[in-house]
Amino acid sequence: MQTNTTRKLLLSRFIGCTLVLVHPASAEETTEKGSEITSETEESTSSWGGSLSLGYDSNFFQASDHRSNRALSFHGSLFMNFLDNYSLYTSSGGYRTLQNAESFYSTDTVVGLSHSSLLTFGDTGNVSISGQFSIPTSQASQDSFLNTAFRVQTPVSFKLADVGITLAPRIRKNFHQYTTSPSGNVNASWGLSLLVAANYSFGNAFVSASALGGTSINYNGRWADGYSYGGSLSTGYNLRDDLSISLTLASSGVYADAAQGTLGSFDIFDETKATYSLGMTYSF
Repeated sequence: MQTNTTRKLLLSRFIGCTLVLVHPASAEETTEKGSEITSETEESTSSWGGSLSLGYDSNFFQASDHRSNRALSFHGSLFMNFLDNYSLYTSSGGYRTLQNAESFYSTDTVVGLSHSSLLTFGDTGNVSISGQFSIPTSQASQDSFLNTAFRVQTPVSFKLADVGITLAPRIRKNFHQYTTSPSGNVNASWGLSLLVAANYSFGNAFVSASALGGTSINYNGRWADGYSYGGSLSTGYNLRDDLSISLTLASSGVYADAAQGTLGSFDIFDETKATYSLGMTYSF
């Protein structure tokens, strides 16, 4: 039972990591035609829209290895524009495991409000802001008795030559029913993170890279012992204006700042967390 729970948690985490890195600014970016990571952004003139994504996610262990995790995942998002530069959005998803105890699991759902242009600078610079609530529809959030969470981010985007760059600092406040998890660990109260992303398009093809790093503070006011991080490389092709395919490689790790003034350890690549995802996205 413990082994199955651990496997489901790892699978949920790597699918979540892939979604975050492929859709770096979360659902509010659906107010543009295509993700800022997967194609050049173009402000939408429609009053509403969204996207549907289907993917095959796997780590790099063979199917016969007990460490293997494979799943079919989907992700959907909707937005509605109103006033000048304001949008309401929602996003959710899930996945079905493809081995061992095959079953369906949901990811968390988010509902938020975004302002696409707080200010501009230079020829291509733009600063936006968004705030979103999380609805704990995933098993992991429900197991930790998460009531909701609120996240604010302020993406700063600009272009260097033809490469689009985005820097997005984020802060998240969790609201748990209990300060400790069923395992006895103290839950995280605050989360602080920074997303750095770059994308480049040529014709109908696109490539991108992104990195997300952060830390947390628990309900006792203690900072996490290390900094978690994830990174991804993606490439893809726009089959049509509203349909694209992509291949994403992602990995994550932890930087442990050791005590006594030592340098600590920086685990760049952890094969148990490295994943790849084949995806198709339809935008409307």
